[in-house]
Amino acid sequence: MCGRYYLKSPPAKVGAHFGVDVRDNFPPRYNISPTQPIATVRQSERRTAEYALMRWGFIPSWAKDEFLQKLTQRPMINARSETAGEKASFKNAYRRRRCLIPADGFYEWKADVKGAKQPHAISSGGGDVIAFAGLWETAMDPDGGEIDTVAILTTSAGTDLKSIHAREPVVIAPENYDLWLEADERDIKSITPLLKSAAPNSWSIHAVSKAVNAPVNDGPELIEPLAA
Repeated sequence: MCGRYYLKSPPAKVGAHFGVDVRDNFPPRYNISPTQPIATVRQSERRTAEYALMRWGFIPSWAKDEFLQKLTQRPMINARSETAGEKASFKNAYRRRRCLIPADGFYEWKADVKGAKQPHAISSGGGDVIAFAGLWETAMDPDGGEIDTVAILTTSAGTDLKSIHAREPVVIAPENYDLWLEADERDIKSITPLLKSAAPNSWSIHAVSKAVNAPVNDGPELIEPLAA
């Protein structure tokens, strides 16, 4: 799963990496949390990549009344890649509305023998921006307005992470950005090979302060290695 992540790269770097015009001058964010607005890259109506700001917490376009209220309290922040193509909540977005979510890394929590959970920061280690695979949908918020919402696709944890958590976010390699964004319903099987865990030795992992547990905390100290 992916419940927190960080994006410290500046807008210019994000824009250059994805080949899009980033209109928002967003600051570094070290504790991005569910329900917050996040930067994404999707395919525009002109079939070119475009930057878009979306709410992290997927809402199906058909959600109404009690189900809509439930999603505002417990947002769908992740979608299992193995079932997203068939599950009612995600299948239409999987076929037609996929996106990329820029990040520099994410957090995961490992439980010790007593059940206490220690957060870890996880990154590529090379300083490059990475792209989580995402699904997006335009839905109605509880106040009746339209809102673009998004979920991060996950898969079974690979060699690097399986000792920490059973799931990890799907990361799309730069050479596959266009395929992920552009494949349509007639070619949907072409994206299946992209939905895999990272190869061994892909992630740099270290324990960090439990200050990251609180969404109100934000700053570069959150990703600093925890002192022994």
